Amino acid sequence: MTAAELADMLPGRTPKAVRRVRERYGRWRTEGVVPLCQRCGEHPVFFEDPQARRWGLCRECAQAEKDWRDRNADRIARENAARRQRKHKRKGRR
Repeated sequence: MTAAELADMLPGRTPKAVRRVRERYGRWRTEGVVPLCQRCGEHPVFFEDPQARRWGLCRECAQAEKDWRDRNADRIARENAARRQRKHKRKGRR
């Protein structure tokens, strides 16, 4: 079936969404197949690491993500706190 035919059968799905899912998982998903990394698409997902498994990343990409989060943790926490403060400040004005 084409993506357009499947999208007609599935309510709320567009042909583009069907094509995107096919690109990600393949046309015929079989059980027991190890999925590929969401970032690089070359290596299998690293299932031994819970974070890598949750993120859908291989060992190398998961390490790069952890390094990035370590370098940017202070900035992210600061921006998140500022966002929460703005949110509660707006609530108080109402």
